Amino acid sequence: MAEANITETYKHKDMEHMVRSLILPSEFAKSGEQIFVKGSGIKLIDTDGKEWIDISSGGLCVAIGYGNQELPEVAMEQMSKLSHCFTGGGRALAAEIDLACKLAELMPEGLQRFQFVNSGSDANETAFKFARWYWRENGLNKYKIISLDDCYHGATYGALSAAGGPLRGDAFFGPFMPGFIHTASPYCYRCPFGKSYPDCDIDCADALEETIEKEGEDTVAAFIAEAVPKPISYLALRDYWSKVMRICKKHHVLLIIDEYITGFGRTGKFFASEHSDLRPDMMVFSKGLASGYLPIVGIAFSEEIYRGLTEKDTYPIHGFTYMGHAVCCAVALKNIEIILRDKLVENAAEMGKHIQKRLVALQEQHPYIGDVRGSGLYWMEEPVADKGTKEQFDAKKKEQLLRQLRSRLRERGILTGALGLGIGIYPPLIITKDELDYVLDALEWAYNGIKL
Repeated sequence: MAEANITETYKHKDMEHMVRSLILPSEFAKSGEQIFVKGSGIKLIDTDGKEWIDISSGGLCVAIGYGNQELPEVAMEQMSKLSHCFTGGGRALAAEIDLACKLAELMPEGLQRFQFVNSGSDANETAFKFARWYWRENGLNKYKIISLDDCYHGATYGALSAAGGPLRGDAFFGPFMPGFIHTASPYCYRCPFGKSYPDCDIDCADALEETIEKEGEDTVAAFIAEAVPKPISYLALRDYWSKVMRICKKHHVLLIIDEYITGFGRTGKFFASEHSDLRPDMMVFSKGLASGYLPIVGIAFSEEIYRGLTEKDTYPIHGFTYMGHAVCCAVALKNIEIILRDKLVENAAEMGKHIQKRLVALQEQHPYIGDVRGSGLYWMEEPVADKGTKEQFDAKKKEQLLRQLRSRLRERGILTGALGLGIGIYPPLIITKDELDYVLDALEWAYNGIKL
């Protein structure tokens, strides 16, 4: 086929054979979306040979950047020895044990036991199952899972039942599973209680306690939330979690922390839990674990949870065919080595200070930016119709605004992701200050050209 037609040919084949998510087929066909064939550093390269800066890190996965050659070498070496062997029924793999030992050195205090699965959804389903199992082993029928009313924990039905807000897709996928309850999100910019931090008494944490008491603590197994709930101000983060941990302990509710986005340096700490000195009973982590080079996700358990599950003679059937996959584990271990060796956590922290300075300056000068929040290389801004009143755009206007921003950034060769209320900035952790300034200059130019 002619080189000039390669992109259109691929799009035609895509329309014939693929089932896409997040975009209608008709929209994909007429969109300017790219078909990517290569990646290098912070850039993706499409079938036309054009380079694009990806400030979404391939869905917040690609911590060490695209095109790394060390990970494929490790994958090939492991494949040549042993690619996969099911790890249930008394079988184990050296690669998964090596990965667990390394993670045990890096985890928040008390998390030393691990299980490795294929996706964030699998991991959260596992955490929910183990929470119920733990309480039943202790003679209690605590089964309810509480989550925030503006969250996302995965696409399978248990994980989706825990989700809150429009991402859950109620009109398409309901009804959802019983036993999943929601409580107020810590949304500092739009506090549901009409208060401002720090003069707020952290009422959003009190809302969790009220929910537990309303449901009955003898029925509530666990509370799950991201280590950095997306709407929260980092200023309030430590106070929120300090209060939540006390509430969970008081009411005998397990705390599950979801670090599927925020782990492996994304927020300028190896795990975002370090910002708040979090000590969860279970922690789910994915995305940056293998930088997206292979699918692998982990669940970490405290020793108390592990012993509560294993000290009796009964043991349920639980597992996934590819759990503890040897090649994925070997690649994840090398990926962690690279993050530590190349000081990518430190780079994320330093670049985060620069982003904050630039975004705050843009917020001050631009009428449509109401709030900016983030840390490390995990930032988002919230557009508003009126900064004084925090009035939101209606759905049509907001979509018009975001379309213009994305379109203008594409003119500068920058691809954005879908996370957050506005344009998120979460590039690979290898990004340099010069590359970051190019992105931030383009964002300022994009905002200044908005016409509504």
